[in-house]
Amino acid sequence: MAVKRLKFSKENCIGCQLCAQACSAVHEGEFNPAKARLSIESYYTSNGELKYKDSYCILCGMCVKQCPFGAISLDDKLTLNPDLCTGCGVCAEVCPKKVIKIRNEIAVLCDTCNGDPSCVKICPHNALRFE
Repeated sequence: MAVKRLKFSKENCIGCQLCAQACSAVHEGEFNPAKARLSIESYYTSNGELKYKDSYCILCGMCVKQCPFGAISLDDKLTLNPDLCTGCGVCAEVCPKKVIKIRNEIAVLCDTCNGDPSCVKICPHNALRFE
């Protein structure tokens, strides 16, 4: 069975930030996009062109390979063992999408809501998919 991943379609995104709101609500207990485990931001260039900066876990496994304590594993999803995590930040440094954060001396990462991502469910224009 293939590993399911989040996929982003900029053509469908309207920049509403509901994905980040849902993510932070599920994982942090508050509606705060700054605490979300994904980030999809829209902005306009100086010539008026709409651009996106997307940061979400692509399950590349770099954090798994580089964690010196074996605290992160990747099977059908990314999992953090909080008992092994020291908050050293190596995983955050090597993450190509810069979605891993260190909060309260522990890594915080996207677990795709255990296979039922709230960001995908809440997106009103199907800009996020899980496939």
